[in-house]
Amino acid sequence: MAVVISCFLAGCLEMYDFVIFGFLAPIINKNYLTFLDESTGIIFTYLLFAVGFLFRPVGSIIFGYIGDKLGRKKALVISISFMGFASLSLALLPTYHDIGIISCYLIALIRIVQGISLGGEYSGAAIYAIEHTNKNNKGLIGNTVLSGTTCGVLLATLVSSTLDNPIFPDYSWKFAFLLGFGLAIIGYFIRKRLGETPMFSEEKSKIKQNEIPLLIGLKNYKTQFLAGVFLSGANNANYYFFLVFVPAYLKNANINSFDFGNWYLAFFMLFLEPTFGWMSDKVGRIKMILFVCIVLALYDIVFLKLIITYGGSFSVFILLIIICAILISISVSRINITVLEIFPVSCRYSCGALSYSLGAAIFGGTTPFVCSLITKYIGDNIIYYGIYISIISLAGSVAANKLRRVIKQLADTNKGIKN
Repeated sequence: MAVVISCFLAGCLEMYDFVIFGFLAPIINKNYLTFLDESTGIIFTYLLFAVGFLFRPVGSIIFGYIGDKLGRKKALVISISFMGFASLSLALLPTYHDIGIISCYLIALIRIVQGISLGGEYSGAAIYAIEHTNKNNKGLIGNTVLSGTTCGVLLATLVSSTLDNPIFPDYSWKFAFLLGFGLAIIGYFIRKRLGETPMFSEEKSKIKQNEIPLLIGLKNYKTQFLAGVFLSGANNANYYFFLVFVPAYLKNANINSFDFGNWYLAFFMLFLEPTFGWMSDKVGRIKMILFVCIVLALYDIVFLKLIITYGGSFSVFILLIIICAILISISVSRINITVLEIFPVSCRYSCGALSYSLGAAIFGGTTPFVCSLITKYIGDNIIYYGIYISIISLAGSVAANKLRRVIKQLADTNKGIKN
């Protein structure tokens, strides 16, 4: 239990540090991109948000190697140190008015450091947790830990909404990043007190010093790796569509009620993710992944239209949010653990983290950026956004179908995965 609580808290702190940048996009635009018009500035702000995701695979390669060769604990301690340094840098960074265009380059560099950190952190925390448990409750334990990241999103929502109040001075947004630095320090000391996972300790003696776990994994588990990329892509595209792009889009359309809806969405997910994780231990994961990717593909297309048309009714509004929370929670609870457990312990950190990070980078973190490009160059038609995310969701369902045979084989050999 101590391991789960520690990983939950550290995951919360790390994700807060990473996503607060996206929630403060309008403020970042105002302070660092004033030389651009508003619409172009928003596009570039989301591009800076995406930069962090584009470097997550780099972090997965670096920390995956550390985690598979030197230990899970060492990788997690270093990753949260990187995140704390980046948050402090954002809090102290002068604005465009103070130092000019160099501030934009420095933000990009800081986002690169954050992306590298999260590339080692997100999957690493789940790996650390599931390698402390038995095969019958990996879903529950892993998703309890990962719900900590949702708690981080909820905390970022709270902080950004609070600082958006005009009673605070213009520079108050810097305290959001300063808070992130303080939280990272707490996370660092939490990690330092943890021990190594039993599974890695047992496997460590079998690892050859001259072997590179990532290359071994890519050679022997190509299907799992590629499927993991597309499953992660479907998961992250929906996650950042609903939690980052949609609130900003509706706020610009003067539909401010979704700020409140975003609270509901993150709050429901905080409790639903462990619940569906527990259910995945009982009924299996792969069939539900197929189901939820297809349903999400349909819901993506109609969600914005339904919110704009019927969102004025509070009961309908909450119903749409609850459906969204259920679908995303099912997706997160199944996909995040499946992408990790389809790899053996010897290369799990390297292959699982990189596979997941590539999907998050290519399809997830770029979602607000691509949707803003659609607005500027194709047209502000809500159906276009839905179709784009829907295609990614369907790609996830195809990947899940490809994995069915592999997962069945692993289940037959008592690896703990249910079909």
